[in-house]
Amino acid sequence: MAIDKKKKLLGIVVASGSVAVGSRVPWAKYAVGGVVTQAYTNPALGPLILELLKKGYDVREALERALEIDRNAKLRQVAVMDYDGNIEVHNGSNIPSWNGYKVVEGEVVCVANLVRGPEVCEDAIRAFKRSTSELPLKLLDALKKGHEAGGDQRGDRSSALLVVGQTELIPYYDRIIDLRVDFSINPIVELIKAFEKLVEGR
Repeated sequence: MAIDKKKKLLGIVVASGSVAVGSRVPWAKYAVGGVVTQAYTNPALGPLILELLKKGYDVREALERALEIDRNAKLRQVAVMDYDGNIEVHNGSNIPSWNGYKVVEGEVVCVANLVRGPEVCEDAIRAFKRSTSELPLKLLDALKKGHEAGGDQRGDRSSALLVVGQTELIPYYDRIIDLRVDFSINPIVELIKAFEKLVEGR
């Protein structure tokens, strides 16, 4: 998950060994923030945390308040980012190994579980920082490098890219990009192809 403060874009990219990851892991709202909720995923945490951010809670307060009503918080891995780039992460004690995260405050966070090791986040963040592309491509570069470093131990089966920003339909619709590959033996390749087709069509 990352933010482009100049263009006021917030984006999330994700891949998983489970199907339809885009339906429950990435959550974002323009001018509010983004949430990634994974491991033993509780999809309710995404909209709940965004609502708390909208009400004025900071990222830590929003995350803590949401987890207080989750009886299985030890099974969750959750990252929260607001539109100022503030980041907070919850890494539950009972989530699959390897698990962990890497944060570049004010810019980008990588969270991972059931992957080969810390090199997944390290390589992903390095690729993101080195990329000179626009935010969506920077995220896809990071996802690709994280996959090459090990990715999901089960093998990736789905992926998604979500980017929110200012649109002509604000406040009713804020999605600049919303692409999902719900089931594939090569979901990251398919996601990149879908993005390329989207760009071609604009």
